[in-house]
Amino acid sequence: MLYAQFRDAQFLFFSSLQEILTLNHAQTEKNSERYCHLPDAILLKIFSHFVIDDLLRVSRVCQHWRRVSLDPTLWQRIDLSSCQYTRLRDSNIICLVSRVTSSAITHIDLSGPGCSRITNVSLFHIARQCHKLRKLYICNRNRITSTGMEMITRCCPYMEVLGMSKCPLILNRGLGSVLRRSKLLRELDISGCLWVTDAVVLEIGELCSSLVYLSIEGCKKVTDAGLISLANSCATLKHINLRNTKRITNAGMEQFLTKMPDLEGLEIGLVRKGRMTAAILNQVATHCRNLTFFDYQECFPSPVEDVLCLIAEKCQGLQFLGVRYQYQTLTNNLVLSLTRRCPSLVKIDASLRFYIYT
Repeated sequence: MLYAQFRDAQFLFFSSLQEILTLNHAQTEKNSERYCHLPDAILLKIFSHFVIDDLLRVSRVCQHWRRVSLDPTLWQRIDLSSCQYTRLRDSNIICLVSRVTSSAITHIDLSGPGCSRITNVSLFHIARQCHKLRKLYICNRNRITSTGMEMITRCCPYMEVLGMSKCPLILNRGLGSVLRRSKLLRELDISGCLWVTDAVVLEIGELCSSLVYLSIEGCKKVTDAGLISLANSCATLKHINLRNTKRITNAGMEQFLTKMPDLEGLEIGLVRKGRMTAAILNQVATHCRNLTFFDYQECFPSPVEDVLCLIAEKCQGLQFLGVRYQYQTLTNNLVLSLTRRCPSLVKIDASLRFYIYT
């Protein structure tokens, strides 16, 4: 009997969910009798592989499936980054959060294209209900303001990961609230936020005693002074994204890398002069011996292949290497040379993907 139930569960899992839910009435009744007797444990295992869209659909099949689909273990993550809905509103987010015991929710991602209409109203409800929230992504949301972030940080003291890149209405007041209240913050993404200055970077270094990852990509007001102050005040930092920070010079990078010998992840790019590019890469090879992740990009290719080989040779723990130019990819000979010099390399990204903030 148990084997038959497990076989039925396998058939249910590998069948097209859309086909199951769009059968005619007679077929629906027949399949309901076939599957509704499955134990909760098997259904829960099957539902654990579904995204939110699928969970919402199966919750409408029958009362049994609805009860299992609302199990708190399935709703620790509300990830709408790739949701198929195109016009989610605040009322939809409130409904999602209210479906389960809100204290179980630890991860919410509202950065998908379908969440472009989300406002502070959603954050107010999340703050009141999800007190154990640890990860929040609200990237590219132009209707969320500093007031919403203040509410979140006031009610969610366990925040560890915050992604708020390219949010034009979250200003210094909102970020300041995050830095003062989120004592457990480990990852912060404020890339593309034009209001980020040296003073903001200094405050990040002084207040975030547990910060491991920081992205200030495209923050064009950050200069050498801000970067050096970060190195002096944030000893826990392990990974930083500095792509398209055009006011950071070679001298500033050298001082920063000298003060951060334990850096494990570094992302730089858009250096337009070949001489300066080679100099910065030489500093990476000299000071960053513990790198496991290095991503480098440049608008115009320059002869830095020898320096890249030097980085691979010096950083023996390097696992990921991203090297890409805007108009060409790496040669096969260079890839072979890099892998011979650094056996720990497991991935080399030489795609033409490019990151530019205008």
